[in-house]
Amino acid sequence: MTVVARVYIVRHGETDHNRQGIIQGQLDTPLNAAGVRQAAQAADALEDVPFAPRGGAYSSDLLRAKKTAEIILEKHPGVELQTTEALRERYMGDWQGASVHGRGAPPANLEPVADFVARSTQWWKTTVERHAQRKAAELRALPTTHAPPPADPNGGADGEVEGFAPAHILVVSHGGLIGTLVTSLVGSGKVRAAEGVGVGRCFNASITVVELEEDGRGVLVSYADTTHLNVDLVQENADVAQQ
Repeated sequence: MTVVARVYIVRHGETDHNRQGIIQGQLDTPLNAAGVRQAAQAADALEDVPFAPRGGAYSSDLLRAKKTAEIILEKHPGVELQTTEALRERYMGDWQGASVHGRGAPPANLEPVADFVARSTQWWKTTVERHAQRKAAELRALPTTHAPPPADPNGGADGEVEGFAPAHILVVSHGGLIGTLVTSLVGSGKVRAAEGVGVGRCFNASITVVELEEDGRGVLVSYADTTHLNVDLVQENADVAQQ
């Protein structure tokens, strides 16, 4: 199968609340100095990715994610950033602004898990999958003289056809949403994990890559990769609730 879209999902850089173990949820907190450096390192890692001028970059509208995306796109002049509430972190209700330690029972106004899953997967369906569908139609319209790519022995998406370029999409969001989205996609069978790839902790400014193939199915190529970062990372995410 030919790759028709490659999605780079980046968690925002560090905030003071991340470092202090304070639950943010949908509080609009800024990046701290470490977070700005992390975003710049993510930008270096993604510098050569040809994001489309329009439809190539999406972000949560919360400041910490939006600023991370803007720093990444400084290396991609002309690429328009589209922000959306759909990519926000889970609403944590009365937990927001409190320490993760001793937070007690979940508040009644915590965003239900089912709603959080639906919000993230619906955005994926109406945005990313539509990009992939358009690129798949473009691929099918190519002359049949284009040879199919060779199979990938490692179980990933196979490759690209001469004369065809996949869509490259940047998505900047939050640790809870990224984990929830990817877990849901893998659990539903829409996306399969490549050999050796699993869903675990999602660190600040980490990069997750999902490839979508022409038949609509996807491959989780990497999850929360931090090899581009050379800063001390916060190990726990206060915004990931236990239920």
